[in-house]
Amino acid sequence: MPKKDTPDQIAFNLDAPQDERYDANAELSKAHRPLADQLIPSENIMPVIDFITDQYAEAAMRKSNIIQFPDRARQPNKRGPQSVMLDNLQIFAHGDYWEKPSPLGFDGLRQMVEQTPILNSIILTRIRQISRFCAPQEDDGPGFVIRHVDRAHELSKEEEQSTQLLSRFMTNCGWEFNPRARRRLKRDNFSQFMSKFVRDSLTMDSAPIETEMKKNRNLGVDGFYAIDGASIRLCSEEGYKGDDEIFALQVIQGRIVSAYNYDQLIYEPRNPRTDVRLAGYGLGETELLIRVVTGFLNAMTLNIKGFDENSIPRGMLTLFGDYGANDLAAFKRMWNAMVRGVNNAWTLPVLAAKDKESGAAFTSFNNEFNEMYFSKWMTFLTSIACAIYGMDPTEINFESFSASKSALSGDDTGERLAASMDKGLRPFMAYTESLISDFVISSFSNNFVFRWTGLDEEDAEKRHELKKMTCTVDEVRAEEGREPLGGLLGDAPLNPSLMGLYQQENQPQEDYGRVPEEDGEQEGGIDSGGQKNNKERPEGEDEEDDGGAQGVNFGKAMRVYSLE
Repeated sequence: MPKKDTPDQIAFNLDAPQDERYDANAELSKAHRPLADQLIPSENIMPVIDFITDQYAEAAMRKSNIIQFPDRARQPNKRGPQSVMLDNLQIFAHGDYWEKPSPLGFDGLRQMVEQTPILNSIILTRIRQISRFCAPQEDDGPGFVIRHVDRAHELSKEEEQSTQLLSRFMTNCGWEFNPRARRRLKRDNFSQFMSKFVRDSLTMDSAPIETEMKKNRNLGVDGFYAIDGASIRLCSEEGYKGDDEIFALQVIQGRIVSAYNYDQLIYEPRNPRTDVRLAGYGLGETELLIRVVTGFLNAMTLNIKGFDENSIPRGMLTLFGDYGANDLAAFKRMWNAMVRGVNNAWTLPVLAAKDKESGAAFTSFNNEFNEMYFSKWMTFLTSIACAIYGMDPTEINFESFSASKSALSGDDTGERLAASMDKGLRPFMAYTESLISDFVISSFSNNFVFRWTGLDEEDAEKRHELKKMTCTVDEVRAEEGREPLGGLLGDAPLNPSLMGLYQQENQPQEDYGRVPEEDGEQEGGIDSGGQKNNKERPEGEDEEDDGGAQGVNFGKAMRVYSLE
């Protein structure tokens, strides 16, 4: 009897028929299928299953009560806001840093200012105004001071020395006071630093300051530098390559050349925004003026081409009569030699007609460029640019679009500065005050602050009038550094209204206006008509000059004359 093949032999035998292999596989699966009682776990496995079920239920509960950020894990133990400050999905990400989300970018904004005379005029005017304040204050004029945070605090000698040293530190942008040694360190003086800082801030609202700390960081800043604002890029909230202390990079032509932590770079936008799409960059005034500048440049280009490349004739000359070709050619040569302009700007076409009597007629095209085209349009655009920068057009010697007379039409420079400072100059100065006080001066001491002086400078004549109303002769001499006169003359007031009262208070007992008694007549004065006044006066009564009704006090008159 032949041996029968088993199902496992048939199922994996490639030579067996297909249907037999299928039946053998089914029989093997049925033979190895576990029983129902074998699928039920034993008692020692049930606690493990219950624990896993509870963990899944707890996780589901947490997900239902907490809003998860889509691309950032919540860090409840980390200091600072828990809100998202930056949209990590924006398209301006370039590896480890973010580009400024602007239609032109930093380089485009800078070129726009360089090619637009109006913007250059505005920025240069503001730089020149601020340069007046870039030196320590002298004689109550414009400048800057380092003073105590409490204005009522009386400085000690040590504190006065500290403020003087900090003033020199600010003047030299560091502790190196030798100009040549300072240049070796690539440091500017304070006026040069502010010129660079103001231009970058007003152009891009990106004016970073690099701070060089001393080897012992507890001693504060050793120097500071103005850095190209177009080369600084901000990092994401996670920092650079996982280091959250590095918040900014310097990128030149796509290459990362420097990395900065919070002790090495000051980057504070003047016009900050909360938009998560902006990556922490500020809003420059030039970004608001893109269309304005485009309109201004188009009008300016039209006028330039009108004088440079214009080939439109001024008109057309029509000759009436029977002229030959030689006559017309000779006339054209003579006419062009007399009136043709540069680049054939005024070439005159000549038309000959034979149906009228001899003569000539000139038809004007009225296309002369004697006046600038769209002058009011350009004035309007300039006024918008000045309004964005907080400056009156008169300050840049430009006509205002408003028909009313400008408040800056005075001749005095101080008056024009006072009229415009509240709109643009004062906010910018307040911004720099806060920046230098918080990030530079505070590294030495929290008791001192940086302040501009002379923003509310009073007119010299007004101060002189105030002194005349309230001071004495010796007080004014003391302010001028002169020795006091002393006595009645030194205590005399400069206010003419107080002179009479001062004389009465200091009048001597003897009366120099009395005339000695003669021929038995009583002592008397001289009346206003030159006659003796023999009227007796009560004993102890002082004579006063009441406009001539009483006797004239010659001694008093002499004293008044000497004081004046």
